[in-house]
Amino acid sequence: MPTSTNTPNRLHCRGLTVKYGEYVAADHIDLDVAAGEVFGLLGPNGAGKTSVIRALTTIIRPADGTATVAGADLSDQRTLRQRIGVLPESSGYPRSQTGLSYLRFYGELFGLSRAEAGTRAEQLLDQFGLGRTQQRISHYSRGMRQRLGLCRAMINAPEVLFLDEPTLGLDPAGKEDVVRRLADIAVQDGTAIVLCTHLLDEVERVCDRVAIMAAGRLLTTGTVDEVIDSSAVPRTSRLRVNPDDVAAAHEILDRLDVVEQMQFDNARPGDLDLRLASVTSPTASSQVLTAIVAAQIEIRAFETDRASLNEAFLALTTATGAIS
Repeated sequence: MPTSTNTPNRLHCRGLTVKYGEYVAADHIDLDVAAGEVFGLLGPNGAGKTSVIRALTTIIRPADGTATVAGADLSDQRTLRQRIGVLPESSGYPRSQTGLSYLRFYGELFGLSRAEAGTRAEQLLDQFGLGRTQQRISHYSRGMRQRLGLCRAMINAPEVLFLDEPTLGLDPAGKEDVVRRLADIAVQDGTAIVLCTHLLDEVERVCDRVAIMAAGRLLTTGTVDEVIDSSAVPRTSRLRVNPDDVAAAHEILDRLDVVEQMQFDNARPGDLDLRLASVTSPTASSQVLTAIVAAQIEIRAFETDRASLNEAFLALTTATGAIS
């Protein structure tokens, strides 16, 4: 889901710093999120993600830095809050209301007429798979309440949507459905979505770009591929040659600096599993292939698996001491 470089930023902050007394929760954070972009803000517990979101949604005042959200400065709280939607990780719901009455109430708070609020609420209930049931919220499952929270965050058709663990409590099919719907909202409505989650497989599927935080600092920002490359996580490759040539291939590859580790696959005679240095990943594979061809060894197959975002996340955050 590529984002045009000409698309205006819906979120722009520079040097955003959040403190609680002397404790620095977020230290000079720079972020940009464009219209129509799904942006993953990632990090271990205590990284400072929630503090950044609270500052950007005017819940707390930053100690330093500047930011505009949906075209409004942080000091213009009224305008900014009219233009954003927020789903916190934990939300409370009035048990006696129906989903429709609950959403209609929020729509009216944002200035919609009762009829407009009702129409918008019905559209969102349909969009997020809740239908127009008259069931009271007290009878909703946890997953249904999570979908209702997403509807509430969308009631004012926000330009920027902040979501903290939006698929919490959903079953696998429900998670897939919600992730797909969020991607559609970004593309069709031009909504900028800031997604905080620990489910990195979801991030890989839906996010245009990601940022990883640890200990209050921003470690890296970029596309998923760029973040993986920046982590220097080794890549895994499999080379298949004639079983009679395995020993010769092993000897040749053992001399290459780009091959960090090598082992035989006993279940597949002729296969060598290689761990290649990530820092030279653009040329590591070609160096392996060139060396084998130069030795006149027939290559029957060669496959390279990129590192996962989860592996990159662990490598980056562990290096900072954020995860022990």
